[in-house]
Amino acid sequence: MTTFGRTIFGMAIGLFAIFAFCAPAPAQTLDHYTLIMAWLPGQCLVKPELPLCADLTLKDPAGRNLTLIGLRPDPRPNSVPMRDCDPMTGAFSTPLFEGEVDTLATKSCHLPPVNLSEELARALADVMPTVAQCAERRFWASYGSCSMLSHERYFDRAVSRALELRQSLFNITIAGGIGSRAKLESLVNAFMEQYGEESAASLQLVCGRSKKRNQSVLTEIRIKLRQQGTMRPLGPESFWRETGTTLRHRCPDQFLIAEAGQPVPDPVAKPSAPGTIDLEQMPEIPEPAAPIIEAPTVEIPTITSPAAPAPVTPAPATPAPANTAPPDPTKPQPMDTEPMLIIPPIQ
Repeated sequence: MTTFGRTIFGMAIGLFAIFAFCAPAPAQTLDHYTLIMAWLPGQCLVKPELPLCADLTLKDPAGRNLTLIGLRPDPRPNSVPMRDCDPMTGAFSTPLFEGEVDTLATKSCHLPPVNLSEELARALADVMPTVAQCAERRFWASYGSCSMLSHERYFDRAVSRALELRQSLFNITIAGGIGSRAKLESLVNAFMEQYGEESAASLQLVCGRSKKRNQSVLTEIRIKLRQQGTMRPLGPESFWRETGTTLRHRCPDQFLIAEAGQPVPDPVAKPSAPGTIDLEQMPEIPEPAAPIIEAPTVEIPTITSPAAPAPVTPAPATPAPANTAPPDPTKPQPMDTEPMLIIPPIQ
């Protein structure tokens, strides 16, 4: 290559670098929101180590209702992911105290607190029990800050839509199947019955795998909402879906709706070979005790002879009257019966 050629080639490379450096970076453009709700008993069955799982029972509203995870702003296709928009997230860090473990909850509670009114903070704690682990700070720092809303406006929308979903037929259908296996179609139909058939394209059910139960368990619900849909009560116009697409559910046709506080059985030991069981695993079956049969006791009745009848004393004979002549057979004798009445003949 000649000197002139090398010069032209170098200028081309330089111009390309300048244009590449000056090209505007893709912007974060908000397209819609995703309301993410959790079925906490299912999450506890998949991950029993979660802090809220120790004392969760059916008496707790979080044990029989969907709970809020967050309202996530989603960008348009080919846009920059909308994450970590809060400049204060990494502005400072709090050192750990002696013996303190650097867990997710610890990291979340080191983030700056969100400024909410007293009423909204109380409502948020009711619908989002993970506030006890500062989950609202973590979700705001990761996603909520990209909404360009204030703390109050953002969490007011999230809490309002979450409370409406907890009062829906969809939530009632889930709660009615606690402790049993549910059909995916039944839950989707309950959602469509209240919000219309087109709303099903914006609904996504998420399941996890319980290792101890060896089956799929419902853990999350995700609903795509329009920007205007986050500002008004849920209705057919609230839901967003991309033209010609439907969200794919992350659950099989049937799955378990876990019950809060339900004991998790230990895994059943598998035999070492098909059709055989190790002697250590054989249960001890006690021998049945032979019943003791005693001879029946029969009481012999005492038979006594009948008592002899009392002797009958004959009545004394009536003496014949004195000086009584014997009856004359030629004369009529007195009869023992009444005298006969003689009827004279008719003249």
